[in-house]
Amino acid sequence: MKKNLKSIFLLCSLALIIIVGVLYFVVTNIKYPLRYNEGKVNISINNEKNLSQVVDKLEKEKLIKNAFILKWYINRHFGDIGVKKGIYSFSNNITLDNFETYLKKGIKDDEPVKVLIPEGYDIEHIGSILEKKGIISSANFLESCKNYKLPDFIKADSKRRYNLEGYLFPDTYEFLKGSSGKAIIDIMLDRFTSVIEEVEQNTGVQLKGSNLDDMITMASIVEKEVEIPEERGKAASVFYNRLQKGMKLQSCATVLYALGVHKDKLYYKDLEVDSVYNTYKVSGLPEGPICNPGKGCILAAIKPSNTNYIYFVSNNDGTHFFTDDNEKFLQVKKATQGD
Repeated sequence: MKKNLKSIFLLCSLALIIIVGVLYFVVTNIKYPLRYNEGKVNISINNEKNLSQVVDKLEKEKLIKNAFILKWYINRHFGDIGVKKGIYSFSNNITLDNFETYLKKGIKDDEPVKVLIPEGYDIEHIGSILEKKGIISSANFLESCKNYKLPDFIKADSKRRYNLEGYLFPDTYEFLKGSSGKAIIDIMLDRFTSVIEEVEQNTGVQLKGSNLDDMITMASIVEKEVEIPEERGKAASVFYNRLQKGMKLQSCATVLYALGVHKDKLYYKDLEVDSVYNTYKVSGLPEGPICNPGKGCILAAIKPSNTNYIYFVSNNDGTHFFTDDNEKFLQVKKATQGD
């Protein structure tokens, strides 16, 4: 009897070991479908229409562990999903879920690319950076910005160049090559909302609706007008003081945005450009933000310095001369700019 029990125990243990081994084999072959090699696995998708055909191709190229198990799992859980053409480069330990998602969306590489979006860049400059990094073409990104479904806190305005301008927070991100414009925008807007929450907590100011829009617009002007952090509050005070006195802002940065081109020097004819962004022509704030400001300029827009300044002019060394005296302003302007 004892011998029979011992035999049964051994058989059960052996069966359990076999079952666990089979399950481990199946699960690992499904979860991590590519063969383990050094480096990355390069996959070229040309005529393959769906994931099952891709698996067949990879089986022929000996790049996949077990095609039979994988196709069974794919048919059961994913169905006949389509894939996008292209040359892909994936880590050999990529999961099947990511493998399926990336082929479906056309994401060419599973290694995130670090992308620095500097403070003060407008949407078109952001698109250029993303294209240079191989994330998405500038044209596709700009199209995504135009067609993006705006959250409630962003004003929809047909007069604006981009309704998202000002709200794509400048920071260091990690994006996948081939990411959609929507996915990129989602991430940048999430960062914006988290920064605004921090700002509200730090300042006690609630940024909602037109209040938020005006603050981001002002912050964007300050961002483009001054370089050093110490001058942000002063520059903001100049613009607020001019608004209070009913003066036009006369910000050269808004003219450059209206022109849509970079210029080292503006001429009087440039100041006449007919645009809702040209604060030499329009009263009050421009139609909307002219760039995407950082946290420092947002804080300056909310809590400007307490000054009487209504003018400032560049010292040509990254700093500015601030004053409330028109004659002094003109003297310094002539000395530094020759006009």
